[in-house]
Amino acid sequence: MKVAIINTKQKSGGAAIAAFSLFKALQQSGVDVTFVTTESGDENNGVVLTNSFWGRIRYKIKFWWERFEIWIANHFSFKGLFAVSTASSGFNLTELPAVRDADIIHLHWINQGLLSIKNMAQLIATKKPIVITTHDMWYSTAICHYAATCNKQAKECKECPQLAASANFDIAQRVWRQKTGLYKENVTFVAISRWTEECLKNSVLTANNRRTIIPNAVDETLFYEQNRMTMRKKLNIKDGDIVVAFGAAKLNNAIKGADLLFEAIARSNIKEHLVLILFGNIKNDENFLQRVPCRYVYLGSIGSKKEQAEIYSAADFTAVPSRYETFSLVTAESMLCGTPVIAFDNSATSENIQHKKNGYVAHFPDIDDLKNGIEWMAQNSNGMRTQCAEFIRSKVSVQHIAQQYIKLYKSLLTE
Repeated sequence: MKVAIINTKQKSGGAAIAAFSLFKALQQSGVDVTFVTTESGDENNGVVLTNSFWGRIRYKIKFWWERFEIWIANHFSFKGLFAVSTASSGFNLTELPAVRDADIIHLHWINQGLLSIKNMAQLIATKKPIVITTHDMWYSTAICHYAATCNKQAKECKECPQLAASANFDIAQRVWRQKTGLYKENVTFVAISRWTEECLKNSVLTANNRRTIIPNAVDETLFYEQNRMTMRKKLNIKDGDIVVAFGAAKLNNAIKGADLLFEAIARSNIKEHLVLILFGNIKNDENFLQRVPCRYVYLGSIGSKKEQAEIYSAADFTAVPSRYETFSLVTAESMLCGTPVIAFDNSATSENIQHKKNGYVAHFPDIDDLKNGIEWMAQNSNGMRTQCAEFIRSKVSVQHIAQQYIKLYKSLLTE
């Protein structure tokens, strides 16, 4: 059995991390698997489309052409430029040996220049089993990665609220029509949570396709329980401090809910005792750290999983106050390190949290409930550490997830 995993990036972003973890797990399980991507990294059995000079030029043109198209449709506004994707440009992979010889073609996150809708149709037309893991909502909407309160995908996406409306050039409606009928019978969707499965079910684009739920895999050889006091010493954190970890690829991304967390901390009765460990990029917001209402340690972007695991291990608990998450790798990684998580109940994050057993689930967007959760976790998090790790390990261990995918692949090939 030969499998081609296709994802735009190999190490940047949650989808890339999850896809590459699966790739490595399948390798370890003896599957002949190839990773097709645009990003250089671990190229063992990988195909990097940008390895050559002309490959890099082609990719940059495709990437920026799509952004230019969105910028025009958005009335020359840069707002939300990366919140939507039109998949108007990409690579035809059907003659790539790794794809041509594959028994299973497995798509993950393919936007921003890797695959166009036409390229997806070319892959589907091979009649091979196509597995699509949905790391956000894009496959079931026209152009947006997160629809928020919009539910147009239940009938027809048009006049996208994330773009400036234009009666003469409705880019959402154009892409919707291109996607209509795209997913043939050989397409199977894998949702990474019950929440993302509901998104597939509630869109007329994806409702009739076969779908199943398989969570993202998290490498427990990288994320595991470590001595908390040792990790705190490495970060120069004093005994007696209540340490809260908060991390994201982009900390000031509104979806990640930093504003909700900061307000909850500001209202709490224990903010003088709190230390917030922040990790991730801060883009185009010079005042972000000035809004932190308690003592903090800002570590910037963390490239090493080892360092990230040490941060979780040093914390009393991790905050994931996101406005939405399709899975939340941060939650799973933190819990594998024995560190409980506080989050809202509005999307997939809360699926891995048992309220007041291995974390705290606050009602979204109730800031007072989030504040109460912070105070409750400060008193009770120590007793949850072992239960956290045991609970999440049974759901997201690399080999467990790999075996679920292998079972799915075999069933599709048998049919």
